[in-house]
Amino acid sequence: MTRGEGLRLAGALLAGLVLAFPLASLVMGGEETVPAAAPPEEGAEMRQMFSPDIRGDPYVRGRLRQQVELMEGHCERTGELCAEARGARERLTELEAR
Repeated sequence: MTRGEGLRLAGALLAGLVLAFPLASLVMGGEETVPAAAPPEEGAEMRQMFSPDIRGDPYVRGRLRQQVELMEGHCERTGELCAEARGARERLTELEAR
């Protein structure tokens, strides 16, 4: 194989990859959509950076609540990670009780 043939082969492979990835994402990943992130709680659009209490921060609690709800939704849809979702809900309940 000459140098020119090698460069053409490399270019063809690169062009194939550039086309393959977007096409694969259209074909394979179009069913499930992730909901848009909304502010977790009213008035908690960002974390209180200088607060030493992360657990009491309304933003952090809201994000944890969102993550637990997403895990539970995934469990309901697919039947996967249900034990983890239950554990996360229990831990969130403990944190909110404090």
